[in-house]
Amino acid sequence: MNKIDNISDNLLVTRIRNNDKDAFKSLYNRYSKKIYFFSLKYLSNNVEAEELVQSVFINIWENRETLNATGSVKSYIYKSAVNYIYNYLRKKAIRARFIESEIHKSEIHSNLTYEQVFLHDLERSINSIVETLPAQQRKIFQLSRYEGLTHKEIAKKLDLSVRTVENQMYRALKIIKNILRGGIFPVLMLISF
Repeated sequence: MNKIDNISDNLLVTRIRNNDKDAFKSLYNRYSKKIYFFSLKYLSNNVEAEELVQSVFINIWENRETLNATGSVKSYIYKSAVNYIYNYLRKKAIRARFIESEIHKSEIHSNLTYEQVFLHDLERSINSIVETLPAQQRKIFQLSRYEGLTHKEIAKKLDLSVRTVENQMYRALKIIKNILRGGIFPVLMLISF
């Protein structure tokens, strides 16, 4: 047994505040197993309990200058452990809710009708085509179809003539229809944008 192992917690803290690694090691040896078994009751996982011990003592070392040499270091260590356990369990619960939500979404998604899947694919295809349009055509199309502006409102907003807006919309629609007609969406001949 080392001489330092017999000194009080408060003296260990004072020495740790002065960067004494042996004092820190002694504090670690004094409390690490107790914290490990304490946390194991709540975490039920050896790896997490070991991680908790490491986190608590890393935190002590990194914040050693702020340790209170007159307070109870034991209480500080256990409080740190409790905070870690609380955060771990909270994150675990959030993860569980997220997984449950994703499973629920997956079930809903698998119940989509063929038409819904078709329309979703169609929308993605149209959006991809729109991204390839020349900048002015793309802007006019987006203002018309996504923001619901009239040709007159678009013309005013972009400082263009109404005729230019109409021409650009006609060209954009023609490009979109031609690309879709050649792909897996031949029924679009029936659909008016």
